[in-house]
Order: sequence, then structure tokens, then C-alpha cells
Amino acid sequence: MTFLMPAALFIYFLSSLYFLFAFPRKKDERYNLIMMHAFKYAYYSLMVTLLATFILSKLMNVEVINKYFTEAILVDLLVAHVVFTLSAIILNKKM
Repeated sequence: MTFLMPAALFIYFLSSLYFLFAFPRKKDERYNLIMMHAFKYAYYSLMVTLLATFILSKLMNVEVINKYFTEAILVDLLVAHVVFTLSAIILNKKM
């Protein structure tokens, strides 16, 4: 967990800089459409990674209250955030 937290904070910081400086400021139909699709992709990726985490934990007999399981959940959230940011960037450039 010691190496994961600074990496996660760095990724969150970079995505906040993008949304602060490069993302369109007007809240119009295009903005709403980009956000809707980006949140949809992030939600689906979060559900798939959480499902995979729970299935793998059951197969490997890992307790739910465990250090490694907590790190896996953090990685799942980080993957969903990266998917949200990347899909927003791609949709912003595409539209």
C-alpha cells in the first residue's frame, strides 16, 4: 500500500488539473453528454473489477477483511477513475 497511495494521489491530481484547465467550462448539452458517457464507462469498469475481485477472493480463500483485499478494492476504484478520466478526454477530443 505504500507505493500505491502516492501513485493514486498523483493520478487524481493530474485528472483534476485536466478537468480544471482543459475541460470545457460551459455546462451545455455536449458537457452533459460527455459526463454521462464517461460515468457510464467508469461504472461498468468498476462493476467488472469488483466482481473479478470478489470472485478471485472466493477462489483463493482470501478473507474479506484483509490487507490485500483492501488494496484490491483501492485498485478497483483507481481503475474506475482512470477509465472515467480517459473516456472524458477521448470524448472531449472526439466531439
